[in-house]
Order: sequence, then C-alpha cells, then structure tokens
Amino acid sequence: MSGEPADRPAGGGPAEGRVTVGGSREGSGPVRGLSHVAIAVEDADSLAAAFVAGLGATRGAEELLDGGALRVLFVHLGPVTFELLEPRSPEHTVARFLASRGPGLHHVSLEVADLAAALARCRDAGLRLVDETPRAGAHGTQVAFLHPKSLGGVLVELSQAPEP
Repeated sequence: MSGEPADRPAGGGPAEGRVTVGGSREGSGPVRGLSHVAIAVEDADSLAAAFVAGLGATRGAEELLDGGALRVLFVHLGPVTFELLEPRSPEHTVARFLASRGPGLHHVSLEVADLAAALARCRDAGLRLVDETPRAGAHGTQVAFLHPKSLGGVLVELSQAPEP
C-alpha cells in the first residue's frame, strides 16, 4: 500500500540480514520473520518524533483501521519496524488496553507465508487463538492474533502480506 518504503514489505515486514543469536535462521515453522512491534499510545506523533529525533528513525505510512477507530503509524528503525497504535474511539480495544495498562508494548507481529496454515498449526498445537479466522490488517495484510495466555503473556499477531 502507499507510503511504505520500496525496500520494505507491506506492514514493515522482516528486513534482509536479520540478526539471530545461536541456532539457524530457518526453522521448520511457518514464521518468516518479525513484521513489527506494536506500541499502544495516546499520541502516536509524539512517540514517532522521539524515535526520529533520538534514534534516527524514519517516519513511515499511517492508516486508519476499524472504521476510523484506530490510527496506526509506522516508524522504521534499521531492520525494525514499530507500529504505533493510537485509538480514536474510547470503545476500541486499544483504548481499553491503555485505560487498564497504560502505554506500552501491545503486541509482536510475526510474518507468515500462509496465515490459514499457521493458524491451523497453532490450533493443533493447543495454542489459544483470539481470531479463529484471518481479518484485515494495515497495508492490505491479513492478520490473526494468538492469546497471550498461550505465549508467555505476550499478544502475538500473525501477519500475511498481500499478494503482489
């Protein structure tokens, strides 16, 4: 979708040359790499400015999701993409997250080639799914969330980029 740098997959997917510690880069699972780290905030512009001024990040695309109830702003910092989540409605799940937990890490998004197959594998492994079926995400992606109670208290999003 528009606004993404040409060298980044939609949604800020994994960059070439990811750094890993130990083990191989390729596993037997469906995950291709880190898509982004999402941070829930009241004011995405202020946090984006801090990333740009303090760390030399590049401000990326922004988009309204969920009928305009959620603003997402992408910030690129080296091989890492941050998705800043700014609710525009007090009823949105991110607004409720902020009210109960305050600003901070919301989820980690992992890129997969086949979201339906990844969800089936997670289901078969006994992981608790938030989304039984994929739904629309930013930049034309399809996404589904895995429950934090299954993954060490971290909400994990699986994301499949749109077909080129």
